This record gives sequence, C-alpha cells and structure tokens, in this order.
Amino acid sequence: MGKPHIAIRIPPSLLEELNSYVERTGMSKTDVIVCAIVTYLGCGSDVPLSQRVVELEARMAELAVLVKGKLNI
Repeated sequence: MGKPHIAIRIPPSLLEELNSYVERTGMSKTDVIVCAIVTYLGCGSDVPLSQRVVELEARMAELAVLVKGKLNI
C-alpha cells in the first residue's frame, strides 16, 4: 500500500512562498510540507531516516544559497 493522500487549501500568497521555496531548494512540495508538519508536531522520529537525510540536504542547499546571496559570492 502506498502513502496516504490528502488535499489542502492554502492562501495564494502561501502557495507563492511554497513554489518559490521549492524552486530555490529543489525539494518537492510534498517533502517541504511533510518537513513542516514534522517540525510543527515535533514527531521527527516517525519519519524514516532516509527521508530525513534528503530533507537535511535540501535545507543545507537552501542555506548555501542564502549565504552566497549575503556574501555576494
């Protein structure tokens, strides 16, 4: 059996922020949303280690982009 599927409605401005973040980091929308839920609920141990590593790599990539922008490298 695959992973459960849910549908949500979000404000257009939040969707724009999500799309921008996805574009910058290369993460999927699903990964960003799952990471946000895990962080909000504090249930990181429920997420498989392989997925947590992928999320950490994406977050590190986002930090690298931010640092490069701040340092004008």
